Amino acid sequence: MEKIRKNRVKKFRESIPLSISELARKAELTPQTIAKMEKGIATRKNSELKVAKALQKKHEEVFPQ
Repeated sequence: MEKIRKNRVKKFRESIPLSISELARKAELTPQTIAKMEKGIATRKNSELKVAKALQKKHEEVFPQ
């Protein structure tokens, strides 16, 4: 079973507001990867860093431990 990770991707994305596709484009990732993150499915650390940068937030703010 995959590990569910709490994060704030959707909260920050919707507050901007950006669609999943727009955030994916800014982060140079696929919309599927963004959707996985929002569901809490584990993704690569590099992908998480790209999303945090695209949201103009620190990694720790978006993906708290």
